[in-house]
Amino acid sequence: MRISPQGCLSLLPLLFSSATFAIAVPDHPHLVTQGRSEIRVAPDMATLSVAVTALRPESRLAKEEVDTKVAALFSSLASLGIGKQDIDSGNVITRPDYTYSKNGEGPKLVGYQAERQIGVRLYDLDLLSQTLNKILEQGIQTIRQVSYDRRDADELRREARLAAVTHARELAEELVQGFGRKLGDVYAIEYQPQEPTAPPRHFGMMNKMASEEAQDASYVQNEIQFSDRVQVVFNLD
Repeated sequence: MRISPQGCLSLLPLLFSSATFAIAVPDHPHLVTQGRSEIRVAPDMATLSVAVTALRPESRLAKEEVDTKVAALFSSLASLGIGKQDIDSGNVITRPDYTYSKNGEGPKLVGYQAERQIGVRLYDLDLLSQTLNKILEQGIQTIRQVSYDRRDADELRREARLAAVTHARELAEELVQGFGRKLGDVYAIEYQPQEPTAPPRHFGMMNKMASEEAQDASYVQNEIQFSDRVQVVFNLD
């Protein structure tokens, strides 16, 4: 885990109006600092977003095929230790599917498409490639994306927030020391939570299983980032 503070700061004389900043500032000498923090860690879990679909002449048949695929998927993933508690399966949605000719004729009904959105939480990233294979083995061709996260994400957000607060104060103390002033009380705080950043891997329509040579590590996101920032207004004594 790497934590790195980043800073943005400004010393405001009286001639600056408070309208210059979104945060409220007093009419007497003050100091505004912005503390930043960034924590980079390796992910320890992933969520696979899968679409299970079927196209049949009747909506009932399409629904039954989708339900059969989902049940088979549950059974297949259980062999990897992935239980139902780690799988979110939405309700089935059916809709008519049409084709449109270029000669201006009306739409032609092809059949009915049924779809269920499945989310699979994986807590052992070494099983990622095998999990992808299990999904594809069930005839499920649409793996939309793999999103990475941390099980201790709440604690990491807290660490990033506290690091940003510490950084804002350290910047303020360093500045006032350099200018021969004394740091007063906190006048205002502006805080906007930051979301962790880890671009999801988009897979789209996968028409073959992952090869044996493409092992799990080739799919795993190297790092995810938890960052935070806080802007603080200090009175100057």
